[in-house]
Amino acid sequence: MEKNYKTLIALFIALLLISVSGFYNSYFRYFPEFENTPFFTHIHFIIFLSWFAILISQPFLIKQKKFSLHRKIGRFSYFLTPIMVVSILVMVRLSVAKNLAISSQQAAIATAGALLDATFFSAFYIISMVHRKNIRRHVAFLIGASLVILNPGLGRLISYLITQEFGVLVMILTPYIVSLTILFYEKFKLKRPLLKSPYLLVATLWTLEIILFITLPNTSFWNVF
Repeated sequence: MEKNYKTLIALFIALLLISVSGFYNSYFRYFPEFENTPFFTHIHFIIFLSWFAILISQPFLIKQKKFSLHRKIGRFSYFLTPIMVVSILVMVRLSVAKNLAISSQQAAIATAGALLDATFFSAFYIISMVHRKNIRRHVAFLIGASLVILNPGLGRLISYLITQEFGVLVMILTPYIVSLTILFYEKFKLKRPLLKSPYLLVATLWTLEIILFITLPNTSFWNVF
């Protein structure tokens, strides 16, 4: 999987397009005036696009054997990724009042989901960078990070097209579907050990996020926070 550069590029482009499509009703349909849209939303969107631009360019550069440029852009991600996490946290802060106007429960759930996404996106990215010399693990955890930041846009897109409940279900299942599909492809096609697969750890960490997402909003600590 990690050396199938065309598939990786196609996967990352698909994740970008799905995520962007999910924010059509809340962002893009207001173009070009963007009335009542906080200015920081534009900054967040630029940071988001920049991160995906890096993600899409990296396998392309490897395929073209431009290793030096690949490393330089990879180092730039050390700077960009913390900024992206901070921008997610700022967007969470901006959305709290809006969600509280709906209900305190809505605010608790939405805030927990966003903060957990920021946390696990960071975790996947850090693990990927720690294993940057192991291309299989490096790519696996970058895919994991991408699936985490895909989910807000994906959930909104499915909610617009079908129902909110189905949108939540798709958000929960998509990281499992992608990671386990790759895991079983490697097991049966490439004869790689199942229990040593980094995609199994991706699915396990995602399970941990889901457990926290279910339990955290119902705690008194979180509601006070």
